[in-house]
Amino acid sequence: MIVKFSDLKKKKVVNILDGKVLGKITDLTFTYPEGKITDFIVSNGCFSRDEYLVAICCVNKIGDDAVLVSLKSGCETDDDE
Repeated sequence: MIVKFSDLKKKKVVNILDGKVLGKITDLTFTYPEGKITDFIVSNGCFSRDEYLVAICCVNKIGDDAVLVSLKSGCETDDDE
């Protein structure tokens, strides 16, 4: 499956374990030089400074309207950068 980053940025990120909408994907991290995506950076609003680093291994499905994730302990971390 090939997905453009511009399309990913439009999708909500939803934790399927509790139904909570975490926000939208604002950026991503990847390995160099392999180019493997490792995490999504998710923000819950333009005025909020809360950002989360969601490991790609926690992604269950990338759908038409949302990215579904299973966030357990250790999958979601605050991004303090």
